Amino acid sequence: MNDKFSASQVLLETNAPKILSVQALLTVGISWAFYYYQGQLAAQSALFGGCIAMLNVWITHRRMQSAARIAEIAPGKEVGIFYLAAIQRFVFTIGLFLIGMGLLELPPVPMLLSFAVAQVGYFFRK
Repeated sequence: MNDKFSASQVLLETNAPKILSVQALLTVGISWAFYYYQGQLAAQSALFGGCIAMLNVWITHRRMQSAARIAEIAPGKEVGIFYLAAIQRFVFTIGLFLIGMGLLELPPVPMLLSFAVAQVGYFFRK
């Protein structure tokens, strides 16, 4: 078995476009349901929560690209990039929830529910 992967092979295995499209569909569906039952503000909050989940996928995909490039140049250094991605995702997620609930005063339940449902998009990566 060949343990060497090229950067293009790693990039194809992330399936970020498929995950993002599923997350977008789930987010729009949840947002529409909140709009129908609770109004525009709840729908905006749900959209915001779903976009936070989608941002997490985008950050992960970008860091995977960086790690693949670094692995070709300096094997072993890509682990630091994964740690950086985890820290970045955590900080951005908490920060955006604080902005959404605090600064924008969006209702928390639609935001959190949409974020959680959009995370289900990871199950559709294959």
